[in-house]
Amino acid sequence: MAIVYPTLENIERLKVKPEEGEWHLIKYLEEHLDDSHEIFFNPSLNGDRPDIVILKEDSSIILIEVKDWNLAAYSVNENNKWLELNNKTKICSPHAQVFKYKDQLYNLHLPRLGLKYLEDRRFYRLVDCYVYFHNANSDRLESFYGAAKSANYQEKEEQHNLMREKSGDKAFQYQSKYEKSQNYLRNNSDNLSRDLNMSFGRNNLSALITKIIRLPLTNKPPFDQEIYHDFKRRFCPSDHTLKQGIIVGLDNKQLALSESKVGLEKVKGVAGCGKTTILSQRAVNSFRRHGQRVLILTFNITLRRFIEDKLSDVQGKRNLEPFDITNYHQFYNSQINNTGQIWDDLVKEHTLEKLYETDIFKGHSTITYDTILVDEVQDYDCSWVNIIKKRFLSKDGEMVLFGEESQTIYNREAPFKSVAVKGFGNWNKLSRSYRTSYDSPLNQLFQDFQHEFITKKYIEASIFEAKSGQLGMAFSVIAYVPVIDQNWENRVFDFIKDFTALYSLHPNDIVIICGRKRMLRRLEYLWSQEEKTNFMLASYEDLSKILNMKIDKIMSLDAPDASLLHKDVREKIVKTDRLKKQMFYPNSGKIKFSTAHSFKGLESKTVFYIMEDSDEPELVYTAVTRSSENLVIFDVGCNNMCTQFFKSSPLLSEKYLS
Repeated sequence: MAIVYPTLENIERLKVKPEEGEWHLIKYLEEHLDDSHEIFFNPSLNGDRPDIVILKEDSSIILIEVKDWNLAAYSVNENNKWLELNNKTKICSPHAQVFKYKDQLYNLHLPRLGLKYLEDRRFYRLVDCYVYFHNANSDRLESFYGAAKSANYQEKEEQHNLMREKSGDKAFQYQSKYEKSQNYLRNNSDNLSRDLNMSFGRNNLSALITKIIRLPLTNKPPFDQEIYHDFKRRFCPSDHTLKQGIIVGLDNKQLALSESKVGLEKVKGVAGCGKTTILSQRAVNSFRRHGQRVLILTFNITLRRFIEDKLSDVQGKRNLEPFDITNYHQFYNSQINNTGQIWDDLVKEHTLEKLYETDIFKGHSTITYDTILVDEVQDYDCSWVNIIKKRFLSKDGEMVLFGEESQTIYNREAPFKSVAVKGFGNWNKLSRSYRTSYDSPLNQLFQDFQHEFITKKYIEASIFEAKSGQLGMAFSVIAYVPVIDQNWENRVFDFIKDFTALYSLHPNDIVIICGRKRMLRRLEYLWSQEEKTNFMLASYEDLSKILNMKIDKIMSLDAPDASLLHKDVREKIVKTDRLKKQMFYPNSGKIKFSTAHSFKGLESKTVFYIMEDSDEPELVYTAVTRSSENLVIFDVGCNNMCTQFFKSSPLLSEKYLS
C-alpha cells in the first residue's frame, strides 16, 4: 500500500473535509499503489493547494486535479475553452489549473528544480499531470471532448475549402492568414487530445494506476536526492495540519477554569500553558450556558485568526457566529459609532493619546454581553479594563482576564496592575507549558531565564515547570549564534535556508522574529526573492506599490530613524502595516516573518530570533517562548544584557555563521 500524508484518519479530522471524489481517489490510490509511492493530500505550497500529489523517489512527481463536476453543466469548444452553461461564463479548465500548479513548481516553489530545467529542458517532464472526474466515466469524457474535436475538424475543413476557392493574388494574400488559422486550430486539436488522454473517470482508474506505475520506464531526467528531499519537505503536512481535529484535552485545573459561570476571575500562566485554549473552551461553554453572543478582546489584532482556529478546534467545526472577536481599540472605535458620538469632537476634547482611557460612554445606551473574555490583559491599561467592565458587561455577567506579566513588552505610563482593577480576586496560576514536551530542555531554559531576569522585576510571575534530571531528546536544535559582522543579513539568510533543508522543515512551521520592523523587512525581502512569505508587516514590494516608489528608493529611505521619512509616507506605512496584521493568518503554509510584539500569543515549531542590543528581557522572553521545538537565537552585536546568559547556558549549542 502507498504511504499517505497526512494519514486517512488525519484527513477525516480536517476542518475542510475532502470532496467525495478526493476521498474516493485517495483511498483507491493507497490500495493500488505500493509503498514506494508517497501520496500527499492538498499540500500547501506557498498558497497553492493542488488536490493530490504523488511522489516516487528516483522516478517522478504526479499532480492530480479532482473534480466532482457534472459535465452536463459545462462545455468545451473547438479552441479548448471551457464554459459554465448556466451563466454562460468562461472558466479555467481543470487541466489548465493543474498545469498552472506544475509551472509554479518550477518558477516559484522549488528554485532548485527551476534551475535544473534551465540547464536541461528534459526536467519539465519530471512532473506529470492528470485530472480525475469523479462523476463521469470514460465514455462520457469521450463524448464531451468528441464534440469539441469534431467542431475543430469542421473549422479546419471550412478554412481549407475557403483557401481552395481562392486563386491568384487572392490566394497569395490569404495564404498567411490561412496558415496561422490552421496552426492555431491544429494546436487546439492537439491540446484537446492531450487533455482527453490525461482525464480519467470513475470507471477507468485502473488505467490511471497503470500510467503511474509505468512512468519510471519513460524517458525522464534523473530525479536526484536533492530535488526529492526538497519536494518532500514542501509536500509533507505541517504541524497545524497534523493536529487539526484532535480533541483538545485539558487537565483538571484547565478544565475547571474553562467552566462558564457568573462572576469575575483572573487567569495567568507561563507561555504555552493553554490560556487561549481555556479562553476558547470557556467562550464555547458560555454560549452553551446562556445562548448569547460572547465578546473576546485581545490586544494584538494578529491573534484573531489564531483564536478563531482554537474555537473551531474546541467545537469540532467552524462556527464563529456566536463570538465577537476584536482588540480593545477596534471595539472602542466601533462603540463610538454605535452610540452616535462624533470621533473628531472626542479627539479634540480628550486628545487621541488620552481618548482610549476615558469613559466616554457614560450616559449612553451601550450593548452589553453576558460573557467578556480578555486575552493579553498585561498589555492593557487599567482604565481600559474598568471601562469594559462598567459599560459593556451585563449585570450578573461573566468576565475573565487572561495574561502574564513576563510578556509586558509595551512601556506604558500606567501598565496593568491587578490591584487597580477591583473585584477579580486572586490570580489562578498555571505553570505547566503544553507548548513543548514536558522533558524538553526548552522548559529548563525558559525557567532559568525567568529566574535570571523576570522574577526580580515581577515577584508573582508564574514560573515554568521543568523536569529535573535527564532531559528528553524529543527536539531538534536549540542554538545560540553570535553575529558580529556589520553586513550579516545574507549570511543569516543562508544559515536559515541550510537549517530548514537539513532538518526538512515545512515552511508553515517556521517563524523569523525580530524586534525592529526595518531589519525584518530587509530579511523578508531577501527571502521573498526565492519564495512567497507570510509577512506580518508591509513588505518592500507592498510599499513600492502603495508609495509609487522603486524598492531601492524605499530601502534607502527606510532608515533607522523613521523621522527622516516624510509624515505622509510614515502614515501610509503605519496604515499598511496595520492592515497586513489584520490579514495575517498563522497557517497559510508559508514561512512567517513577524515582530515579537505581533507574534505574542502565537507559537511555531521552529523560531529563528534576531536579538539586538536594545531588546529588553521581556521582549526576549516573549520571542524565545514562541518555540515549541526548535530555537535558534542570532545575537546581533553580542552586547544585549541577555548575551552572557545565552552564551553560557549549557542548554544551547553555540553555532557560527559560515
